[in-house]
Amino acid sequence: MDFADLRLPVATRMQLNFIGLDYKRYPSEASLLGYRARESVLVYLPKKPPQVLLREGVKLEAKTVLQMGIVSFSSTIQLICEQPYTYLHFTWPHKVELEPLRRYPRFPLDTALTLTAVSAQGIATARLRGCFRDMSLQGARIALEKALPESLSKVLIHAKVAVAGMNQSLELHGEVKRAFGRDEKSTDPNFHYGISFTELPPPQRLLLLALCQELQGVSMHGGM
Repeated sequence: MDFADLRLPVATRMQLNFIGLDYKRYPSEASLLGYRARESVLVYLPKKPPQVLLREGVKLEAKTVLQMGIVSFSSTIQLICEQPYTYLHFTWPHKVELEPLRRYPRFPLDTALTLTAVSAQGIATARLRGCFRDMSLQGARIALEKALPESLSKVLIHAKVAVAGMNQSLELHGEVKRAFGRDEKSTDPNFHYGISFTELPPPQRLLLLALCQELQGVSMHGGM
């Protein structure tokens, strides 16, 4: 797939990973300014990772979340512009990959959350506390202190998550796809549900992507 075929609009948000001199990946958020086919991609960088020295030739990986899946490509910094604000020219990607969201696995996650239950009429019917049990780009399994109302249509979940060492506010809209209930034989008193995410704006999609990438890294290194 060619990058130009994606027809990404201006201001499309991206998750970047700059490759440092130590060969480690340092994440940063960016926004697409535009591109010139087969020449360069222009990206606005609000804030660079402090561990990275921006210079021509620095390698990077970029990802963005679309409805059809996750787009990723590798590139290098071609040119750095400081006026009227810092933006970068990336070399034209030779290869762009698209991976459907359904291919992404769930990762264990034990983080507190607050859930607001919303009826079909859009009325908040309950506010419950709980925690995540696992997380993916498409949905999550959650555990709540109390059972959800039967009139429930949608849910709104708020949580604080740590990504790249910084606390972020995660806000997820979703629907209950499965009610696991409470296991009477278990010491866990919580009610468990399977949630499917919907209507995620680009900033939250990118935060979710960065979170899952970090959880994947923890899983691969045995929790270290």
